[in-house]
Amino acid sequence: MSMRSLLCLAFGFGISGHAFAAESRMVYGETGRLETYDPYTAHEATAQRLSDLVFDGLVDLGRSGDYVPALATSWEVSKNGTDVTFHLRNNITWHTAMPSGKPLPKEAGQSFQAKDVVATVKFLLMARSEIPNSERFSGIASAEELDPLTVKITLRRAVSDPLRILMFKILPANAFANIKSGSSFRESTFVQRPVGTGPYQFIKSNKQGEVLLRANKFYFGGAPKIETIVMKSYADQSVMAQSLMFNALDLITYVSPRDLAEIMADKRLLLVPYDALSYSFVAMNTSRTILSDRRVRQALALAVNRKEMLEAFFQGKGRLISGPFPPTSWAYNLDVPSVAYDLARSRQLLESAGYSDKNSDGILEDSKGVPLKLSMVVPVSGEGETLKKIVLGLQSYFEKAGIKVEMQFLDWVSWKKRVLFDHDYDLTLASWSFDDASNIMSLFHSGSAGAWGNNFVLLKNKTVDALLTEADATNDFEKKRAISHKIHALVADETPYIFLWTLTHHAAFQENLSGVRIEPYSFFKHVSGWSIQKRL
Repeated sequence: MSMRSLLCLAFGFGISGHAFAAESRMVYGETGRLETYDPYTAHEATAQRLSDLVFDGLVDLGRSGDYVPALATSWEVSKNGTDVTFHLRNNITWHTAMPSGKPLPKEAGQSFQAKDVVATVKFLLMARSEIPNSERFSGIASAEELDPLTVKITLRRAVSDPLRILMFKILPANAFANIKSGSSFRESTFVQRPVGTGPYQFIKSNKQGEVLLRANKFYFGGAPKIETIVMKSYADQSVMAQSLMFNALDLITYVSPRDLAEIMADKRLLLVPYDALSYSFVAMNTSRTILSDRRVRQALALAVNRKEMLEAFFQGKGRLISGPFPPTSWAYNLDVPSVAYDLARSRQLLESAGYSDKNSDGILEDSKGVPLKLSMVVPVSGEGETLKKIVLGLQSYFEKAGIKVEMQFLDWVSWKKRVLFDHDYDLTLASWSFDDASNIMSLFHSGSAGAWGNNFVLLKNKTVDALLTEADATNDFEKKRAISHKIHALVADETPYIFLWTLTHHAAFQENLSGVRIEPYSFFKHVSGWSIQKRL
């Protein structure tokens, strides 16, 4: 069977059992299969984009960067800057649409009220250590219901921009019934059948990772023009791009650089570039005996010819990075150079750490003659063939330095448990996408080194902890930038990651999808105004 016929047969959507006119349905593609569909238990950018369709926050950002009403119609900040009082919209109800025969969740159809905000805040504070990017909520002290449509949120200290840290998604209070931790919430029914107030209602998902959403006709921001949205999951970026070109998809959220030329040549398709504030890296488990030695980590970084890889696998359409902040962030320290490929220096560091090739087989051994071997677990999602080429390239570079690395390819769900929960790995390949490119507290603070924490390299450095805490505590922009530059230099020297590159992101969509406007930190923010013209 040809690839064209396989793709056309494989992507017919039959999750709902209903037929929709072509102009009333949008099908978009993502990579990686989600386990949960709420805004707080998933690490993936895919989940955050989905949550923008289903959930709302109290406030939003307008076109000029000012704050505009969302679930709150107005707000006041106290003179001391620690209290923000929100006045909530009236007559908003939680989504009610569910598949025929399925019982409605308790929260469905109930009115949105201040108690929901209070319950969400309590959950965020209680489960902070188990929520990705949980440092976003570290400045919140409490929430209090003043009346059913008024809520006061108190901050731990005065900040210059309090609304920035209060732009989280609100969930119904009933979602947290009997929830005592982030782990128990992760196992709850709600994360599989979420109920929100957003422009689209979650209807159902299937075992293939497909999600069906239906328009919320009573959405306060205006009823969406597209009646149904389908999210489809792909294990490979190129297969997803081919699906777009064969009209099986209306939109894909990311185009791999290797597919750009082909998509650009297709006159039926449109491309939109956006800065995703992201970068890729090789993570090193610093709790492992071998990798606890900084010299070994630095040697691994020196052994990789990242420039050669960027040219070979991404046609040079990216930028090498030197540290933990996205390079377009003001926190990025331009004075820290990216690590240059230096095989000789890599071997010198390994020798100083006590490794030498005693039997002349090309692999270094320790003082007891034990070969220097590591394992690298790789998530099989997203880049497919390119990903395999990257990890095989890494394996080759490491072997030239005298390090034997065995590759283990895992499905996305198994990889997350192995790396983020069990911390049972030596090396892994991953990437981060940011909504706040200046806050990396959860990535490297020792307080985030637990199960499901973002500090899955288990870095525990008191100086890094102190600087991260100091940066978080100050409202002085110049001081924060100076501290961030110190953090950048220190983390680069500690080398818990082999910092690789950042790539320019592109979304692509069919020409009959109109009104598309994309914002990097809220991809579907303007989706209510999108529409699809009937294909001829």
